Amino acid sequence: MGNLELIEAYFNEELSAEQKSEFELRITADPAFADETAFYLSSKQAAASELEENRNRFKGIYQQYKQGNVQQVGKVTPIRKLWPWVAAAAVLAGIILGWYTFFQPVSPNELADRYIKENFQNLAVKMGGREDSVQTALRLYNEGKNGEALKYFETMIDRDTSFAEAKKYAGIVCLRLGRYDNAVRYFTRLENDTLFANPGKFYHALTLMKRNQAGDIDTAKQLLQQVVDLDLDEKEKAVEWLKKW
Repeated sequence: MGNLELIEAYFNEELSAEQKSEFELRITADPAFADETAFYLSSKQAAASELEENRNRFKGIYQQYKQGNVQQVGKVTPIRKLWPWVAAAAVLAGIILGWYTFFQPVSPNELADRYIKENFQNLAVKMGGREDSVQTALRLYNEGKNGEALKYFETMIDRDTSFAEAKKYAGIVCLRLGRYDNAVRYFTRLENDTLFANPGKFYHALTLMKRNQAGDIDTAKQLLQQVVDLDLDEKEKAVEWLKKW
């Protein structure tokens, strides 16, 4: 993989954790590679007019880096002359990582995808004891039998419309199945229940972010703001997402 491909792979999150670590160390150890990375980053930043202040700050630090990196051919550079370059390179690495973290645009749909992957890949099943209908349905879900799991949860809700846990899981299964309208209905019913910890409003917003139809994102933002204002379940995540929009 050439340097340009490697740099692009880093910023596109295509490298493994080990490769990312090697990349970041190389920035501070390899002046030529740092130059190439700096040029790539500068080009990316130049494409976003709203980052004018950050671009100017980057240019100033990068000039310091280049001045501190001047070496005479055929001579060993004294250690004390390397310190300006080392410091500048460290700052350069910090700017790169900061830009990558805070200025890469992330769509609401991408945020929803990440949350679903991290939290709904598998659902906790109680170990030991007699297995009830909820645990049976969760086990089916974890085995990838989402349709069968949903039937269990829907049967529970039909028998007891106040069964909040069944509504939560039914909504999650519908979300995973791409049945977003059904998921919205279950989560809307859930958010109206009086519970000590109620994720219904947050999950409702999550589903709208994933469905992404006309008006969904605006409504999702309103719901997330309500999660924050009312100090509801997943408040910290709601605050994080609202800052990204």
